[in-house]
Amino acid sequence: MSPKVSPDLLGEAVEWLRALDHLPPERARERLSDLRDRYPEVSMRLLWQREAAVDEYHYDLLFPSSEGTVSLAFAPNRVIPWPLRGGQRSGEQLVLRVNGVDMTMEKSVSVLDVLWEDTGLARRLVDTALVEQALATRQPELSADRLQEAMDAFRRARGLLTAQATREWMAERGVSHARLEEIVASEAAVAALRRDVVGNRVEDYFAAHRDGFDRLRVVRLRYADPERADVAAARLRNRDADAVALAADEALAGVATCRIEANLREELSALFGPPAAGSKAGHVLGPARLADGGLCVAHVMAVEPAVLDEVNRRFIEKRVFDEWLAEQRRHAHIEWFWGSRPRTDELTAALRT
Repeated sequence: MSPKVSPDLLGEAVEWLRALDHLPPERARERLSDLRDRYPEVSMRLLWQREAAVDEYHYDLLFPSSEGTVSLAFAPNRVIPWPLRGGQRSGEQLVLRVNGVDMTMEKSVSVLDVLWEDTGLARRLVDTALVEQALATRQPELSADRLQEAMDAFRRARGLLTAQATREWMAERGVSHARLEEIVASEAAVAALRRDVVGNRVEDYFAAHRDGFDRLRVVRLRYADPERADVAAARLRNRDADAVALAADEALAGVATCRIEANLREELSALFGPPAAGSKAGHVLGPARLADGGLCVAHVMAVEPAVLDEVNRRFIEKRVFDEWLAEQRRHAHIEWFWGSRPRTDELTAALRT
């Protein structure tokens, strides 16, 4: 059970909230570190909402615990009363307007049927909220030097190697310099969260799943026609020396694609199933059905034993973080504000599986 919120803490928190008057969120988050340092045993989370009418921020300080959450706020006399804080102008419900026809948020969401058919999009929405929740309880601020390092890495990753290229990228997206710093700081915070979640588990994970990180060099053949895929797989299994050359000819003719790839055994197992787990040089995998309806055949040319290189390390870090997110989803309280109850219940159950 989390420590209880004491009267002393509540008194200090009220004064702390009063002192946030006229401060922007980044300054408010900086000041939260001081309050956390005085009460390190108590979880704290700061929320804010911008009041567009007066261009000011309202803050709520949350103290979550296993029993419930204490919510504390202070509103100066001049701000909009709290019952009206959630009021929205009709324009705030508009997503776009086409030839004078308004597309509201409600209409936009109603056409997103793909959300109910593909849990990947829903999972991204829920995971984003879970990550934001985790970040809200951390010490968030970067030093000026760390922020500059993160900014340099952000620009390199996107090929923004000159100031002019960066300005053009910002202009295309309508991003101000302040907003760019927020984006970079957010990415750096997520990276720090990932490092904390992963910790020193990479080596143990690799040792427990070493076989899955063998790297297989394969010729991957892809077909739209099931019959052609079956013929190609049969010829490869019969050690037909002309099979790969035939596939290359078919690729030139536009009826197949043929390329050489290096895949982790685990990745191939996800596509081809158990046969990939013990495959060796010379083995043929497939045909297997792809997500877009095509068919894939793979001819294993060589198997490179697993090593914990940088590529595998990044793969494991992502896998461990994904497993952590999956555990958070299993225990999350998820509310959907559109869609029928049977659909939302089914989707939530899938996200927790």
